[in-house]
Amino acid sequence: MLRYLAWGAAGLVALIAIGGTAAYLFRGELVAYYVNPGKPFAAFTPPAAPDYETPEAWAAMPGRADTADLSPAGMSPAVADEAARIDVFFIHPTTFLTSEAWNADINEVASRYIIDNAVMAHQASAYNLAGRVYAPRYRQAGIYAFMEPWANLEESQGELALDLAYQDVARAFETYIRLYNNGRPFILAAHSQGSLHLIRLMQDYLKRPELKQRLVAAYPVGMSMPSHLFDGLLAHVPPCAEPDQTGCLVSFNSFGPDGNPKVWFDQQRIWEGSDLVPVAGRAINCTNPLSWSDNGEAAGGDLHKGALPYAAALGEEQPVTRLADPQVLDVLVQCRGGIAYMDQLPPDEFGELVFENEDYHVYDYNLFYGSIRENAALRAAAYMAIQ
Repeated sequence: MLRYLAWGAAGLVALIAIGGTAAYLFRGELVAYYVNPGKPFAAFTPPAAPDYETPEAWAAMPGRADTADLSPAGMSPAVADEAARIDVFFIHPTTFLTSEAWNADINEVASRYIIDNAVMAHQASAYNLAGRVYAPRYRQAGIYAFMEPWANLEESQGELALDLAYQDVARAFETYIRLYNNGRPFILAAHSQGSLHLIRLMQDYLKRPELKQRLVAAYPVGMSMPSHLFDGLLAHVPPCAEPDQTGCLVSFNSFGPDGNPKVWFDQQRIWEGSDLVPVAGRAINCTNPLSWSDNGEAAGGDLHKGALPYAAALGEEQPVTRLADPQVLDVLVQCRGGIAYMDQLPPDEFGELVFENEDYHVYDYNLFYGSIRENAALRAAAYMAIQ
């Protein structure tokens, strides 16, 4: 989600700019120097908490123009706010890339630019055919929260930073339900750090029957989803097995045909209640982003509805006003061992920010944008049809 940094900065800065869950890629003292806050979490005064009763605390919300409203040429346009019957609550990924603090101020210029012009435009907009989009700004944990050698620490400073970020997300969701939702059904969606928080949010809030019954579907993309949670803390949100199933959860991580996700799994942690626990060694859920099944069968062909390259305007630090033309990829996808493997590498437009081991984390949404867009709308229609 950060292509403009690759165009405008040195290779090291571009790599640092990628975001949250792929921090295992960043090796060496030089990188750690640039992104390590250098002091304990408690040594910093947190930025001011967002006021979610004000529009300024939202990167996207109905009733105003924002980049989450954009639609690619050739695809159905966003549903009008007044006609939408479904809401979407979207949580953005990591875009805070410096060592200045453990958590970002929501007005920090560089991270805000990425949220508005890369994330809202190329991720959150995938849901605007299904409903009207709400996306809170929050005091996200900086990238070092995912790089910290937590296994050797008595107290994880990154976990404290991530917990602060989650508390903002939870307050935003509470405010959304109280002031804006008005009893409407909703989709929950996110990427990377946002998906980490979404998994906890579902544990904390969707046990309430009045909220669970309004869930159309959840899309915590780009974060490993341990299957054991479906037998415990997320028993109320099963994995999606059919493209029009509702009340369920979609999760996938994108890799090339020769990808090796071992280090990915070794580095990751996931919320179990208020604790971050290791992912390594656990079975991981994977929903095929073309067939929307979790049966492990390969899918492709006409199920691919269009991949979305990043808009060229990102390289000029100008506001994105239109999206690039989508591309249909001749690719098969198969879930194996919790990873969505492509049978071939995608075109160069989707290769500038690929991590080691053919890890396409940055492009999770881009590669399957059209399919996500159509699937979210399909689940929304299926939900409304049974009400």
